[in-house]
Amino acid sequence: MSALIFSRIILVQRTLLPLLFITGILLPLSAISKELTTLQPFYRSVTLSGFTYPRQEMTVTSEVSGRCEEIVADIGEPIPENGILATIDPTFILLDITANTIAQEQTERQLAQEEKTLSRYTTLLSKKSTPQAQLDEVSLATDLHHITLKKLVNEEKRLKEQLKRHTLKGPQGWLVIERFAEQGEYIQAGKPIARLGDFQRLIVPLALTYSELQALNGKQPISLFFPDLGAEVPATIYRSAPVSDASTRKIHVDLITNAKQSNLQQQLQGGMRAEVQLISGEDTGSFLVPHSALINRYEASWLVAPDGRRIQVILVGHSDDDQFSIVSGSELKAGQQVQLSPDPLQ
Repeated sequence: MSALIFSRIILVQRTLLPLLFITGILLPLSAISKELTTLQPFYRSVTLSGFTYPRQEMTVTSEVSGRCEEIVADIGEPIPENGILATIDPTFILLDITANTIAQEQTERQLAQEEKTLSRYTTLLSKKSTPQAQLDEVSLATDLHHITLKKLVNEEKRLKEQLKRHTLKGPQGWLVIERFAEQGEYIQAGKPIARLGDFQRLIVPLALTYSELQALNGKQPISLFFPDLGAEVPATIYRSAPVSDASTRKIHVDLITNAKQSNLQQQLQGGMRAEVQLISGEDTGSFLVPHSALINRYEASWLVAPDGRRIQVILVGHSDDDQFSIVSGSELKAGQQVQLSPDPLQ
């Protein structure tokens, strides 16, 4: 009887020991086989805003004095196809041109007469019928009339060029931003008439840190969002300052976009607020993890390492799309792996 009991005990031991051994192996393996996720650095989202300005501005200034006969375009109106913005009374310059024309005709007739006289005296000198001094005098008079005619022709060019200055022009299609003169007003030479702007293409000035500039350079394509219109339009970098501003320590960058956009019914204009969103490359010391990777209890949060070790972290917030939690901690680093769905605290 005792032999039978002893044999049964040995059988139970032989059966249970392998089961306990297998269980001891399988439990750690189940912990190790937990699905893992990798910590991703959290980069701050930055929204920069600026207001639209014309791509280029210019001030039209009168080079001559006189009464303003006409100003073609008013504030907000475009320069017409002929480019004429204003005209200044050309009466006196036209009179000077007429006087120059008369003087040229007079000189040409005198020159023709002197050339006939020179030809006659040359013939007489060859026959020894006149002294050399007389021929030299006639030759000098002829040369002086040639010089006078050249001066009058040059004066005519100057007067006609000055006449052009009585018509003030600007680039076709540019809009009048400011007007400084009225029709009938006497204009002094050097006085500004109007300030014009090229609103066919618009500039959006921004002030960026170096990391924001790097993010902007890597953002292709660049989109500008107009809150007043609720629409986005494409843009490109127009120019970038080579140095930062001494007071703000930021770099001036201009974005440029077309005023006419296919997705907009109305044309963009100056003074509209535009926004561009960037992901700054600055190290924030925070990381993105799925919500399921966090264990939260009593306003404290933990992540669980692959070996089951708990890592206490600070919950900073959530991503804009609410797909991830933003955490920080002294033990965290980019690329580190943690359990995706750890067991809850007991």
